[in-house]
Amino acid sequence: MHPCGMPKLDRRSKRHRDGSAMNGIKQPNVARERLVEELSAVIGGQKRAFLDRLPTEELRYLAARGDLQQRYADRRRGQFLLEWEMSAVIRGELALYEMEACGPVNWPGLRMLDVGCGDGGFVIAMARRGARAHGLDIFEAGVAGAKLRARAWELPIAAVVGSATSLPYAAGSFDIVTCGDVIEHVADSPAALREIHRVLRPGGLFWVAAPTRYFPAYVWRDPHHGFFGVALLPRRAATWYLTRLRRALPTPHHYGVERLPTYGATVATLRRTGFDILTGEYRPLVMLRNPAHMREGWKKQIVTTLLALGFRLPLTWVCRLGAELRWPIRLICRKPGARGWDLS
Repeated sequence: MHPCGMPKLDRRSKRHRDGSAMNGIKQPNVARERLVEELSAVIGGQKRAFLDRLPTEELRYLAARGDLQQRYADRRRGQFLLEWEMSAVIRGELALYEMEACGPVNWPGLRMLDVGCGDGGFVIAMARRGARAHGLDIFEAGVAGAKLRARAWELPIAAVVGSATSLPYAAGSFDIVTCGDVIEHVADSPAALREIHRVLRPGGLFWVAAPTRYFPAYVWRDPHHGFFGVALLPRRAATWYLTRLRRALPTPHHYGVERLPTYGATVATLRRTGFDILTGEYRPLVMLRNPAHMREGWKKQIVTTLLALGFRLPLTWVCRLGAELRWPIRLICRKPGARGWDLS
C-alpha cells in the first residue's frame, strides 16, 4: 500500500496511550515506556518521536514483529514505512468517519470487509466500532499479520487468504466493503470491482481509495518505489526499468509493480459496475453537469455564459484534466437497492 496523505494520530489515541489520570495528573506507564525504549534501540533512536505517539496496542504488535523492526531500521525507507504502515488503524478510522458524513451508521453488528487488508489496520478500526470485521489479502503474511495485530488489540476479527478478483463470499454478504490503495496492484481491477459489487448487499456502501496516475508528486517520485516517471510507464516497461536499469527489484517486501489508475477510468468503471457515487467526485465536473446547483455569484455566471456559447466540451476537458492532476481518489459508493444507504 502507499500513502494517500499521512494522517495524524487523533486525540482519542493520545488519551489512550497516556495511561490513566488522577485529578488531571498523568500517570507514567512504565511498561509502555520500556516498549518504546526497546523498539527505539532496534529501529533507530530518530524514530522514537513517532513511536511515542502510537497506541500501546500498536507498540505491542510491533514488538512481536521482528521482520517489521528490521524493515523500519533501513536508513533509506525505514521512516517512511514506519509512519505509513503503523498508521493503518488511524487511516481506517478516517475512512469510517467519511462514511458517517454520508449519513447515520449504527456500527455494532454490521458485516464489514476490507479487501487487501494487509496487516489489518482497517479491520482493527472496524472491530473497534463493534462491527463484524473481515479481512482478505492475497498474501499469507498479510493475513497472519492481521491476526497478530488483532491479538495485540484483543479484538475479534476474521481474516482469510484470497484474491480480490474471486472473493470467497456469497452474494450480499456484507453491509460495507473498503478497499484502500489496492486496485492499482490488481491486474484486472474491473473484475475486482465487480466482485465487490457482488458481495455487497443492496444499499451497502463501498469506500475506495487509490493514487492517481498523473498526480504531479507521484510522477516526480513513485509512491511505491521512489523513482521519477515510474507511475507513467506501462506495467511491463516499469518492471524492466526497476529490475534492469535501477536494479530496485525484488525487495524483501516486494508485492509487484503497480499500474496507477486514472480518475476518469475509475469513476466510469464504478458506474458501469452498478455503483452510485455518493461523495468524492471532482466538484467542478459535478457542477459543470448541472450548473443549477452552483452557488449564485460570478463563477456561476461565467460558467452558464460559456455553456450558452457552446464551450461545454472545452470546459469538460479542462475539468477532467484537473481531476487527473488532483490528490488521490477517495470515493464512497452505494450499491443500489430498496433499503437505501441508511445504515442506522
